[in-house]
This record gives sequence, C-alpha cells and structure tokens, in this order.
Amino acid sequence: MKYDQLLMVLLLFSVCIILSTSFVSAANNTNIHPANTTVLTSNSSPDTSPPITTSTNPGKSALNVPVNQHIKITYNEPVKFESSWIELRNSDGKLIPITKSISGNTLTLIPTSPLNMSTTYTVSVHTKSISDLAGNGIAVNSFKFTTAIRIDIINTKTGGNIKKNSVLYNYIPKTVLSAQIISKAKTGTPIVTFGDSNGPKILIVAGVHGNELPAPAAAMKLINYLNGKTIHGTIYIIPFAIPYNSAHTLRYWKGQNPNMVANVYGTPTNIIVNLAMKLHVNALGDFHSSQPGGVPGKDAIFCTKAPTYKSYEIASYISKNTKTSLITYKTAGVEYPGALEDECNLHGVPAVTCEVLEQHGKLSSDKLNKSYREMIALLTYYNIL
Repeated sequence: MKYDQLLMVLLLFSVCIILSTSFVSAANNTNIHPANTTVLTSNSSPDTSPPITTSTNPGKSALNVPVNQHIKITYNEPVKFESSWIELRNSDGKLIPITKSISGNTLTLIPTSPLNMSTTYTVSVHTKSISDLAGNGIAVNSFKFTTAIRIDIINTKTGGNIKKNSVLYNYIPKTVLSAQIISKAKTGTPIVTFGDSNGPKILIVAGVHGNELPAPAAAMKLINYLNGKTIHGTIYIIPFAIPYNSAHTLRYWKGQNPNMVANVYGTPTNIIVNLAMKLHVNALGDFHSSQPGGVPGKDAIFCTKAPTYKSYEIASYISKNTKTSLITYKTAGVEYPGALEDECNLHGVPAVTCEVLEQHGKLSSDKLNKSYREMIALLTYYNIL
C-alpha cells in the first residue's frame, strides 16, 4: 500500500471513532427530550392552593335583590364538587331548597321556588364542599343578602307626588327604596312590609293629616333602617296615609278630618282599620304632630284602658322609654269618636297615638327623631328588632 493510501485509511478510521463517541454521548445526554414534552425538574412543586372567591352575585350584604335571583359565586380557577355541602337559609334558619351546578370557575345556586320578599338570606359554601381540579378544597365561605322590599297599595284614590312637598322631601333618605315608595305613592296609599308573617305583627301609620310632617319623615327613616335587618316578626309601615294630602300639606280629605271618620266606610282611615283587622296585627301605632296651642300641644302618647287594656300598657312603655307625657282615657270612642286609634281599640286591635310638638307644615330634625324614637319604642315593646 502506498503511503498516501495508508494515510487516507487512518484518517477515515479516526473520523469514525469521533462520530461514534458523539452518538453515544448524545444518547446518554439527559437534557435531550422528545418535542412538546414537559419536564419536571427538582424546582417544580404541586398545586396546594385552594380556590379563592373573586366575586358573588348578589354581592355581600346586597339589598333589594330580586326574589327570582340566581346566585353565582366566581372563583380564581376552575372548580368541581366535592362534598357539595352548600346551603341557603332564611333569617329564621330555615333551609331553602336549591339546585347546584358548576361551569368552569363559577358555582350557580338556583332556589327551586321564588324567595320571600323583605327577607335576609345566608349563603354558606362549607369547607371542602368544592375544590379546584387538583383537589384543593375551599375553606368555609358565607355571605348574606336581602330580597326586595314588598310595597303594596291599599287605597288607589289617595295618590300624590311626595316630591312636591319640598319641606318633607328634603328630610326623606335619598335611597333606591325611598324612590320606589315615592313612585308607588303616586298611585295610592303605600304599605311597606318587613318580615314573613311569623311572630308579632305591628302596623305603623303616619300622614293621616297631610300637614303634619315629622311622622312621615320618621316612617321613611325607619323603613330605610329596617332594610336588611333581621325582623323577629312582621312590621307593616304606611308612611303616607293620604299621599295627595302629604304632597300638598293638606289636613282635610274631601272636606273631612280623616282622624274623625275612621268609623265611616270607605274613608282612608276606615280602610286602615279594616286592614289592621284583616292582618291580625298585635298593635297599631298612629303617629302625629301637634302644633303649639293645639291639642295636646306637647309631645304625648294617647291611649285608652277599655275595651283594650293593652293600649294602656303599650303607651306606658313608649312614654317611659321616650320621656313623653302619657294621656290616658277610660274608654275608646268617647272623647275622640272616629279616631283611628279609638276605632282600632273598639275592634280589639290594641292601638296608641303618638304625638310630637311641631308647627303644621314645618319639620325639624329634632322632632323627626323624636317621632322615630317613639316608633322604635313600639317595636321594642314587642321585641321585634
């Protein structure tokens, strides 16, 4: 073999050794992997974080929620059912039937029948009732919401625009609920209901005389205070007995004193008496104001002892707790025939009349709040709050 040929053979042999070594090295190299393959390194860690609530609908402590609301809870990642221990309860703790479903990161709860109006509900998603896709269960989560307030019209012949009375309207809380009531009042006498007919039933009436302004403003303040509160019973509130009169600061209705014709069929106050009996209320409070020089011409609580002695007991409690004068009469219907309080007492519905001292057509925060405290005292007597 010639020298050049021998040199070529040795060169080829060297190349083969180098290539063979490279292939072996490549085969043993742990950093080479098939395409699209995820490699776990020693720095990777498993998912151990539970889902986090990002929003609820209705929102926490929401008011005026529709009675047919679908409840939705959204999380920061997809979720699935685990124990499925999820509850909806009303303010009395009663379990409300619901259907449950999950789509992606959203849990949906649907009551099987419409919810009650003016009622606070609690949603409870219990520990490990749901989890993320890695199996991390949530911690217990709960929130409350209150359904829309029930507003009915009891007399369609009395409607008026309360906004026309700027003195009164300026003292009414500017809320969605207030706006709803004022809108309804254009069509007649509104009655607002809180609770679900369990426990004591109390009816509060204001605005029998449209030129007496503290009580209607106090009633609207009370309505807004009660919105979202737990009620141990049922509270009915008529903030404007005759909205037309309240809108125009009028004392008389069709030439008559409304608080002298509650015994006359079809009058605004007679309709309220019949309603009190129909609802089987435990007590009625009729709230007024008396101007200086009038009767009684001071802050006072009126009542009678017969035929309904409970009238005296309620009035005594309100008088003591609000530091207001107590005026007691022996028998209903004698001194004030046709008065709303007297007619209720004569029909077995315990009733009182609560007065604050204020000029007719005028309104001050002090007298508004005094009338409000008298209303609260009536409710406190029955442990309804």
